[in-house]
Amino acid sequence: MLTHPSTESLLPMAENRYVLSMLAARRARQLTSGACPTFETETPNQVTLACEEIGAGSVVYRYGKLDVVIPEHPRIIAAREAALREARAKEEEERLEEQSRIMRQIDRQPGEDVFEQVGISAEDASLIAERLISHVAQLERQELEASKESESDQASLEEADQADPETVDED
Repeated sequence: MLTHPSTESLLPMAENRYVLSMLAARRARQLTSGACPTFETETPNQVTLACEEIGAGSVVYRYGKLDVVIPEHPRIIAAREAALREARAKEEEERLEEQSRIMRQIDRQPGEDVFEQVGISAEDASLIAERLISHVAQLERQELEASKESESDQASLEEADQADPETVDED
């Protein structure tokens, strides 16, 4: 039971008892989630603190739905950021461990070249690389030509639109 401030003294701050209890409960949840109190008090109970804030007029009931942003407590923000930093550090550590594991596997393999391990000579590998480079260059040329053609088509359409504008009959 709420003794200070009394429920009767808080009733003028809201429409009815139900709205008052919802307002106090919502503010108590905000305080529990880390919202900063509007004034200093010795009250350890969040519901009593919420009612004291309502009684002091620092928390008021507003008609309609509003999206109110309550700033979080700095300790909560710091804890969240620390958890994010820790997660990123762990991911980075796992990535580095995976890279070092791959490098150790490569170092354990005999001194043969990778192509020789699968049966491709150095000459064949060089030929494959040359063909790949020429194929990529050819694809880039085709893309460049296609983009130039689309630009010229667009320019000719714009010129045609400017030279022969459509007329609208007003009836």
